[in-house]
Amino acid sequence: MAELSDRLGARPVDAVTRVFVLAMVVVALVASTRVGEWPLLLASDALVLVLLELLERAPRTSRVARVAALWYPFVLVPAYYSQLGIIGLGVGHARDLMVQRWEAVLLGGQPSLSWHLAMPAPALSWVLHACYLAHYAIFIGVPLWLWLRVGREECERAIFTISLAFFFCFLASAVFPVAGPGYWFPAPRGPESRVTTARLVHRIIDSGSAYGTAFPSSHVAASWAAVLMAVRRAPVLAAILTPVALGLAAATVYGQFHYAVDACAGAAVALAAYGCGDWLRTRLARPAFPP
Repeated sequence: MAELSDRLGARPVDAVTRVFVLAMVVVALVASTRVGEWPLLLASDALVLVLLELLERAPRTSRVARVAALWYPFVLVPAYYSQLGIIGLGVGHARDLMVQRWEAVLLGGQPSLSWHLAMPAPALSWVLHACYLAHYAIFIGVPLWLWLRVGREECERAIFTISLAFFFCFLASAVFPVAGPGYWFPAPRGPESRVTTARLVHRIIDSGSAYGTAFPSSHVAASWAAVLMAVRRAPVLAAILTPVALGLAAATVYGQFHYAVDACAGAAVALAAYGCGDWLRTRLARPAFPP
């Protein structure tokens, strides 16, 4: 058996992942009376915990294990996004009316309903929806760039912070489900809805959207967390991605995917994850394997 020092061991991201998965176990148990798939959800959570334990016991010399240990949180993102959708549909109780009241008080109306009607501009729609499609490229691309151009430590730091943003958004959606304006308001039908990027985004959302995951916007949170993590060590990349991330946040409202409050909450989550990420990571840190 390999000595403890010869194994990958636990890292800060493993600790926050365990807390998140255990919290999702509690969510599944609480929702079990209304979610028929709860045994499958618990089994998948248990599998994640087992695989995480096995990964920590993997030898440091395994390149595959080292890469998996670095990137696995992003593999969990679509899995738990889907899990939240199953829970949201089973529970069937969304807080949209409350969020719509917040919109009315704070913004004097419903921007997710009125903006595209007031500005049905195909060019604007094309650009905003293209920015929305850049979501995965941003939150995966920034850590990848840091890994290749700066080093593993900065990549791991970015993945930790982005994962914090995702996990917080997912837990918030679990306890405060919001379906989003697309479930409440008439879908866009004007020329802004017929551009290629808009049709592509709606096709993707129609095939894989998870009910109840609108608040906070994880798209905004993860994308902005990634941009913030690029500022220190990749300022040129951050400058390039900032207008894209701004367009993405605007697209969530213009394209009727999120309420404006959802987007603002997502931005707040990104700032919080960035602000406390290094402090929390230092608190949780253990001796790391070399780059």
